[in-house]
Amino acid sequence: MKKADIICAVALLAVAGVGFVEAIRLGSGWGPSGPQAGFFPFWLSVILGLCSLSILVKAIRMDPAREVEKKPFVTKTQLKPVLAVFLPMAAAVPLIEVIGFYLMSALYLAFFMRWMGRHSWPAVFAISLLFPVATFLILERWFLIPMPKGMFGEYLPF
Repeated sequence: MKKADIICAVALLAVAGVGFVEAIRLGSGWGPSGPQAGFFPFWLSVILGLCSLSILVKAIRMDPAREVEKKPFVTKTQLKPVLAVFLPMAAAVPLIEVIGFYLMSALYLAFFMRWMGRHSWPAVFAISLLFPVATFLILERWFLIPMPKGMFGEYLPF
């Protein structure tokens, strides 16, 4: 367990370091019109870095002899629900460029609501259609942030 904690803490610390450097490059202060582009990533990186350091110090100070039993980092029964969430997400990310953000989010929500949540079909259809519409209105109309439309972008009503 000690080795896994150290590896995870170092990996998270590296991610925090990259985020910190990029946030500084973008400008992490407060500009004349409000926060600069790196303001929020900077503080998120600081928080992640501090948490990672805390985990690393705790893991280094951990006495392996005090661990009563040598448990694996994760068991098969614990890994199954993690993979049930991770694998569809890992498949969804590259598909965003192919079929677009809005269609992918609708399919992803529908899949998870029905498969994992066992929700009714009317609820699945309502949420998986309303969420992409709300996301479109907020991101593209309100914040003016274009999202990938994919190969079906010209056929979408928005």
